[in-house]
Amino acid sequence: MKKRTFAILCALVLLLGLVPVAGALASTTMYVYTSNGKSLNLRDYPSKDGNIIANIPYGASVKVDTSYVGSSWLHVTYNKHTGYCMSRYLTDKKPSPKPTAAPTPSSTLYDNFAPCYYTATVRPSSPGGYVHLRWAPSKKQPIQRDYYNNDELTVISQNDSWCQVYDETNDVSGFMMSFFLVSTYQQ
Repeated sequence: MKKRTFAILCALVLLLGLVPVAGALASTTMYVYTSNGKSLNLRDYPSKDGNIIANIPYGASVKVDTSYVGSSWLHVTYNKHTGYCMSRYLTDKKPSPKPTAAPTPSSTLYDNFAPCYYTATVRPSSPGGYVHLRWAPSKKQPIQRDYYNNDELTVISQNDSWCQVYDETNDVSGFMMSFFLVSTYQQ
């Protein structure tokens, strides 16, 4: 009986000793990497509709809870804040310093734009995808932010390939390829 009790106690001590090791294995360090060098939102819920609880700077490290399984969101901890970030903006290697691409406007970029005014809905090429809002009407121009399926923007001018849009909610304007916009209301 004493040997059995001793064996059970030894097993419990061994298991309790492994708990901190298992906790350490349940997280990994990753880094914020955004193509425009801006910060990443940490949200209280794994959705762009979740409340922003912190902004994580470009290149900052976060602890990722590897026990959370999500398709495009990760459960992370940053400076005592715990929440969710989009996985596509995290990398396992520390990124190089912030991109510093300066906008390079060209007079030909703005040719053939006609004024207009209508509301359009963003339609990415894939259901969970996004569309870039750029500083100027060219794929070579810096990205200001990304928009997702059903986001609404006001189109204020356009040419054959690009629309100049205004986001009233975030007070941002820029250019988006017209292919990714569907008119919802025309004035």
